Amino acid sequence: MDDRLKFIDEIYKTMYKEQIVLSYIGSVTPEIVNALLKSFKNDDFVLKDQVGLKKRVYKIIVECLENISRHSEITDENLPPSIFLLGKESSNFFIISGNFIYNTQVNDITNMIDKINGMDTDSIKDKYLEVLANGLISKKGGAGLGMYDIALKSGNKLEYNFRYANETTSLYILKVKVDL
Repeated sequence: MDDRLKFIDEIYKTMYKEQIVLSYIGSVTPEIVNALLKSFKNDDFVLKDQVGLKKRVYKIIVECLENISRHSEITDENLPPSIFLLGKESSNFFIISGNFIYNTQVNDITNMIDKINGMDTDSIKDKYLEVLANGLISKKGGAGLGMYDIALKSGNKLEYNFRYANETTSLYILKVKVDL
């Protein structure tokens, strides 16, 4: 077996073991977002008997992919592209998204997620409604509701990490769990 086939075999084994249902690495364009959403929606294997749960996961996927497509401003050809994974663990589904951001954004994102993680469900709902009522649409087309929406729909704390890439950029990784 040549090296490429061995590599593909290892990827296959890892994806099978980790129960990766859907994965993508590359630029996240509106066409890619639509293709990934269609793939999830049409996959009868994924949550076929749990329509409500499938809708919640779908909405979280939408938010995560929109976050990547709206906030991936860095087009450095020396950096790897964005990543998206949907997988299943014993008691939940997980969605992982990753894209490069400017290091100057790390503190704002950290503060926002930590604030959301420190809130109970009712507080998140109240803040969501407040932002919805008073929020201004940013240049990127959002009102800052995405993370609140993800937290509400997942019912879990948001997990995140930043991997330093260079003096100006870091890889921002978000993991969202949705209980089965």
